[in-house]
Amino acid sequence: MNATPASDRRADLDWLRVSAFALLIVYHAGMAWSGWNWHLVSPDSLDWLREGMRFVNRWRMPLIFLVSGAAIMLALGQRSPGAFALDRVRRLLVPLAFGMIVLVPPQVYLERLYTGRFAGTFVQWLPQAFVGVYPDGNLSWHHLWFLAYVLVLTVACLPLFLWARSPAGRAALEGASALTARAGLHWLMPLPLAACILWLAPISRNPNGLVGDWYGLAYYGILLLYGAFLFGSRELLAALNRQRFLSLGIGIAAYASLYVLFIDGAIRPTIAPADRPAYALVSAINTMAWLFAIVGFANRHLTRRPAFLGEATEAVYPFYMLHQTVTVIAVYWLLRLGTPPAAGFILAVMATFLGTSILYLAVVRPWWFVRPLFGLRPLPPAPRARAAG
Repeated sequence: MNATPASDRRADLDWLRVSAFALLIVYHAGMAWSGWNWHLVSPDSLDWLREGMRFVNRWRMPLIFLVSGAAIMLALGQRSPGAFALDRVRRLLVPLAFGMIVLVPPQVYLERLYTGRFAGTFVQWLPQAFVGVYPDGNLSWHHLWFLAYVLVLTVACLPLFLWARSPAGRAALEGASALTARAGLHWLMPLPLAACILWLAPISRNPNGLVGDWYGLAYYGILLLYGAFLFGSRELLAALNRQRFLSLGIGIAAYASLYVLFIDGAIRPTIAPADRPAYALVSAINTMAWLFAIVGFANRHLTRRPAFLGEATEAVYPFYMLHQTVTVIAVYWLLRLGTPPAAGFILAVMATFLGTSILYLAVVRPWWFVRPLFGLRPLPPAPRARAAG
């Protein structure tokens, strides 16, 4: 979600960013038929869809935070702390506020309409759009919680990012990354995540709501730092490249163990207190193994930058902001029409990508005064035509 000059961009990082957010869009399009709680829920669920979503759910948001940590270091560059902090406010806080005022209310309105908590037009509902805090009230940031977390975590971790770019920090991290790659110490990286699951998750509340979400803040903050560390080290990336099949194998084994021992097909599995240490460790190993595999394969194979990748990378932020509103509108009508679950999921995916693309190309991308509301930089000035000689 952080743009950097084209000369500083990494092809594998941009591929991962685009792929991770595309997967997020597909994931949200399937939530209505997953059997889990969401804004709009179909009375019919798809077991195969839920199991696929359960699998990717273990690493999809960790991947986004990992990539964001690397992007933060690239965006920081040599800018002063004040200039960087101001840029983060412009690129994160402004779109978050705009999204909460403009993009999220239609989602809440359709949820209230679908569940029978309101009957009337959107215009009639607007006076209460910002009364109370969701879910009891209507004010919410819904899927935009990611922007709030990245902003808070970036500010909190800024001293570490500043140290990492200093000569002393670079020297220390180069030594640490070389030792980590040679000794395989990156396989200890699941341990802090396991500690968060074991000790912070039970005492946390308000998931994705920032206040009281000690687990989410610590867990995603660690992944943000991991991203900066991994993508800042050629030795570590080379090690993940070499070990990509090993990481894949460990990820498959860890997820199989997680599923057989703790999930066993339950829609919402409950972990007994006595099982929490084992669950936390296996869960963290599963997440990091899949992240290592994904980064390793990307580093190995996604090294080219086709022309569309730059366009797709710029479009990621607006797509992320717009997509769930389009999804909720599509799902609302698909459920009202009684569309069969499998067809509904496929149509929701298609409608989300098509509707979001139209909005991006027609409303966001071309207009200089709209672009900053979606985290985009101003359009470059058009080249001047040479005067005729």
